[in-house]
Amino acid sequence: MTKTPPVQSNAADSQQPSAAPNRPLTKQSPIQLWYASAAHDTPGKIESFCMRWLPQEEHQSAAKFRVASARHQHVIGRGMARFLIADTNTAPHQIQFRNLDHGKPIVETPEQLRRPFNIAHTKGLVICGIGAEAADEWLGVDIEGLDRKTDPGLAQRYFAPEEIEQLDRVKNDDAKQALFLKIWTLKEAFIKAIGTGLNTPLDQFAFVNASSNSPRLVLKDESLAQGRHWQIRNVIPRQGYIAAVALGTKTSDIVPKIELSDFRKRMQDC
Repeated sequence: MTKTPPVQSNAADSQQPSAAPNRPLTKQSPIQLWYASAAHDTPGKIESFCMRWLPQEEHQSAAKFRVASARHQHVIGRGMARFLIADTNTAPHQIQFRNLDHGKPIVETPEQLRRPFNIAHTKGLVICGIGAEAADEWLGVDIEGLDRKTDPGLAQRYFAPEEIEQLDRVKNDDAKQALFLKIWTLKEAFIKAIGTGLNTPLDQFAFVNASSNSPRLVLKDESLAQGRHWQIRNVIPRQGYIAAVALGTKTSDIVPKIELSDFRKRMQDC
């Protein structure tokens, strides 16, 4: 299976800061962020393509979804991840995933294909983030449609005071909803990266300057860092959607280089 380079990059979200004199330059860690459309009802070419790469047990898991759109998103996410991680020696369906305690999937076998990856989906779109080969990094992604209806009370109940203050400063309803979804995806990407999901209270960490290209993570509970240095970025994978990518590294001199690609391009190469 030939690996082809991503077809487009999101340069605005992957720029590295300039180094001060006499200090080493930061290193870039490539993250491939792939996106694929998901059907609402009748499965299409992408669903059929991704279904080919699922092992029998995941076929059975997919069949348990009663809502067609949720089933399609599951099939695309799992099939896309397998296809992107596989190499010429291992077929996608031969890769064994294992779920951590709170459901985050990781590659169990073969060991040589272990690399950071994460999947997220929303109505109409699925994304899969793939980290560098053999990298000892933690990765989380999330995505939301910008047309998602939000309850203003959610922020008051679950967000940190710094984030509520940022939202309160925005008077336009559409702009406030967009900022809410930006913060929400940042927070989801982070808790998916550390593998705790919504078991972590969302007010125990905050994003300062959330509307910028480089929001800053502030931890109220320092143990959430899990001994990692964190970089979280928002990305627009396609018009009408907002996504976020969280990268945790062992050293502070690494920044993400996010490369955005349409999965249909890879399908056409097969």
